[in-house]
Amino acid sequence: MKLICVGGLSSGCGKTSVVCLLLKALPGWAAMKITPSRADEVCPRGQDCEACQPPEGRFEVTIDEEIPQRPGKDTARFSEAGASHVVFVRGLPECLPEALWSAFERLDDPSRYPTWRGVSGVIIESTTAMPIVDGLRILVAREGVSEAKDSARVAVGLVDLFVVNQEPDNPRPPRFGDIPLVDEVVCRIVTACAALPPEHERNRKLVECCRAFARKGEALVE
Repeated sequence: MKLICVGGLSSGCGKTSVVCLLLKALPGWAAMKITPSRADEVCPRGQDCEACQPPEGRFEVTIDEEIPQRPGKDTARFSEAGASHVVFVRGLPECLPEALWSAFERLDDPSRYPTWRGVSGVIIESTTAMPIVDGLRILVAREGVSEAKDSARVAVGLVDLFVVNQEPDNPRPPRFGDIPLVDEVVCRIVTACAALPPEHERNRKLVECCRAFARKGEALVE
């Protein structure tokens, strides 16, 4: 099964919007949200969403109807974008490989998820999981955001596509000097606007790359 992992250079860069864009461009694909929990229970974004708090065990995997339906949450947005299945994984960073294995093992049970066998691929939203995901790795950045997450600093040398997510009213070329770590990027850089439909001209390069990967496992196009 093919995997596309979408991470973010910083918080608020629009990586969830990029995942939704790709779900619309790749019908039938599933989506997975991975949230690393923190042993100190302190949210790095200062929010009280409880997602960062450690689960009762080593990790927690919820799938489809098991996920609390909360409008506007990332998992709800994945469903609205057309994901065939939605998976939410939460656990300490060192437990993520085991958590991913557990999630795919559960999904492979035909008695519980009979349609899983027809899924062509999964789009994973996670920066932390990039080093352990074997697939197409995409790192999303936004102009004007000067910070870079620690997980992005680890992932920047692994990515296949560096996507500058622009606003709909800003079609000009990006100012790369405003984007952290861009000097360390050795992959292809494309611009996109996740707020626009997949068929929009401004999303053509990104969508073409991902569809090529979905067809042949080859991500890059000229």
